[in-house]
Amino acid sequence: MAETERKAKLFMEALAVLLSAAVSIALVSGAAHYIKHATANGSLSRNFWIGLRTGTTMSSDAAWEAAHKAAAPWLTACAYTGYAASAAMIALAVYAATEEISVIGALMISAVGFAGVTIMTAIAAVIAHRGAKDALRG
Repeated sequence: MAETERKAKLFMEALAVLLSAAVSIALVSGAAHYIKHATANGSLSRNFWIGLRTGTTMSSDAAWEAAHKAAAPWLTACAYTGYAASAAMIALAVYAATEEISVIGALMISAVGFAGVTIMTAIAAVIAHRGAKDALRG
């Protein structure tokens, strides 16, 4: 009986990790997707709450718009990567209901998803900063 309880506990831990990570990544991806679309259609103007905010991107409306236009492809890639990672984690959680999976494996998938979204967001921020600098020069 102790072995069954141990396996049930490991399953619940893996499930909790996967689902909480999937929701977290989906939220960050949704934010990136929103920022891309809202700045593209003009409904998200320069503000202190949401967007790619650096000193340069916040220096003028022209810099803000140029920054987000330059970063748009990376924001889209970030969003879709995050959505795919979230879907993979949910699929793995469903699979975990029928098969035994490792908590370490679940953590690794979560880590790869977070790393992908984080790296793409960082690249978008660097490109946005460069786009804003170019707008200020021109």
